Amino acid sequence: MPGPHYPPTTMANDRTTADAQSLFDRGHLSLQSGDFPEAVECFTRAIRLKPNIAAGYRFRALAYLELGQRIDALNDLDQAIRIRSDDPMLYADRARVLYRQRSFPAAIADCDRALGLDPGLAPLHGLRGECHAANGETQKAFADFAIAMEQDPQNLADYLIARAELHLELEDFDAALADADSAVERDPESTTARQTRGMIHRAMDHESDAEADFTKTLELDPDRVLARLARATVRLGLKHYPEALADCDAVILALPGLPKAFEIRGMARKFSGDIAGALADYHEAIRLNPGSLLAYNLRAGIYYQQQLYNKAIQDHLEALKRDPKSAGTFNQLGWIWATAPDPDVRNGTRAKECATRACELTEWQEAGYLDTLAAACAELGDYEDAAKWMEKAIALAPEHEDDYRTRLNLYEENKPYRGNSALNPR
Repeated sequence: MPGPHYPPTTMANDRTTADAQSLFDRGHLSLQSGDFPEAVECFTRAIRLKPNIAAGYRFRALAYLELGQRIDALNDLDQAIRIRSDDPMLYADRARVLYRQRSFPAAIADCDRALGLDPGLAPLHGLRGECHAANGETQKAFADFAIAMEQDPQNLADYLIARAELHLELEDFDAALADADSAVERDPESTTARQTRGMIHRAMDHESDAEADFTKTLELDPDRVLARLARATVRLGLKHYPEALADCDAVILALPGLPKAFEIRGMARKFSGDIAGALADYHEAIRLNPGSLLAYNLRAGIYYQQQLYNKAIQDHLEALKRDPKSAGTFNQLGWIWATAPDPDVRNGTRAKECATRACELTEWQEAGYLDTLAAACAELGDYEDAAKWMEKAIALAPEHEDDYRTRLNLYEENKPYRGNSALNPR
């Protein structure tokens, strides 16, 4: 949200004050020119001469913020408020820093104080709205955004984007898209608006529209790494694998420590037939983020494809340590234990336990998980139950009837299903 403008502060005219004023003016010029270390030095010297002037602390706080020293900035704003507790702009400044520190209740409290002193600070309604949204107080957030839009039309696009992001989080995609469209219409050159709309299109599975928005974002600002990563994800979904790889390469060059880029590139490499490259990317993703559920499951898929079933099982078990309620992971484990061609790998009891848990977690509405449960029952010799679950799977997903009926026919003949080792688990 837009920040306040601070004019230089003048002081009474004695020699010490004149020296402090000179330092203050130099510091202010350094702030404007982007020489933030020099600004800190000037304001520090001014404060030594005049320690009871709130403006010195305020402007030094701004310089600290530009240097990424948020704690120093907060300390200075605290001191400025002790000196001038009736200045709403000081509370507004501190609220912005607290928001960036993710101290949302404290930021809301400062917004309340500032607006109590000056109800005309319309941008603070926008900031408070973002704090309420981050704090899970959606109705208060919507109310603040509405006030900000009405009172501060100059920054309407910013408030529309913030409200669109909240609608997106609430999965109200139509409302999110309407706000994002309005923001783009109001400011077609806004990279934030374009990127936000791209994220909404991606959530709505409008992959071509999402790709177009991310591409426009990158035309406006080629350094938007996260927009490039988002475009790579969309291109992966569109099966534009060379383009997805190129985007991931660029992201990794810019941010080599970003595990998600390796996960996406690994998938693009896998679908392009580069299995060794995919495996290397999954190794790196796990090294960078050992807590990643997805990376372990992706690497397990490669091991399964290579018929390294025990390694696949171990990776799925590691994934379950990261998320004990991952229905997909339970399903994949169940599938391996139920259908692996290697009899030393199969374990019908474990397969049924995992498949049942996957079905429970998805309220028995996922056809693929019922398919796994059927295979597990068949592995245990319970062909009647296997056929029953297979028929339920067909009813839930008639588009897969040909595949499912092939297995149903086996179960009706009292035969288990043995997985095709060239295929990945579902």
